[in-house]
Amino acid sequence: MSLGYPLLSGLAVRHLAHDQMAELASSGGCSVALGARDRLSIVYVDECCGNSSTTLRLDIGARIEVARSSIGRAWLAGLGEEQRENIYEQLESVYANEWSDLKARAEDAIEQIHERGYCLVDQEWRKDTRTVAVPLVSADGNTVMGISCGGPTFAVSVSVLEQELGPRLRHIGENISKFLGK
Repeated sequence: MSLGYPLLSGLAVRHLAHDQMAELASSGGCSVALGARDRLSIVYVDECCGNSSTTLRLDIGARIEVARSSIGRAWLAGLGEEQRENIYEQLESVYANEWSDLKARAEDAIEQIHERGYCLVDQEWRKDTRTVAVPLVSADGNTVMGISCGGPTFAVSVSVLEQELGPRLRHIGENISKFLGK
């Protein structure tokens, strides 16, 4: 932790996002996470849980697959086309035979973000979990992160994610992106 703390403390976005994340987690009874890329993973740099008995419990530093998670796919959506293609090539070498299916799901998630501002992954990253996520992109496009919201399938329904939490997360993401990279 001592090696990573200087990096985390230098991320001003954590301070800007935390109160909004905590409010959404509390009112929505869900987990909200802020993530940044590390190789082919998203690493949580902040997280908030609304109700410990009905939320995901992944701590800061948790590594999440880019290809299978909503936060990873949202991050992909925030990239420029050339950067995304480069990441796709790297993912293809990791996932081999699974890649064509995973790429199609990633492309679907990117389309969801273009259409409604967030993407949904239901029981894919983990079989008992569903989440929504949005990309966070700085004005110059040089900084891309992701923010996700969700929980266990028994506690968070698809309709709540689509009708309530997804739109609220999109709004939070828009607010945070204004300050990203500054």
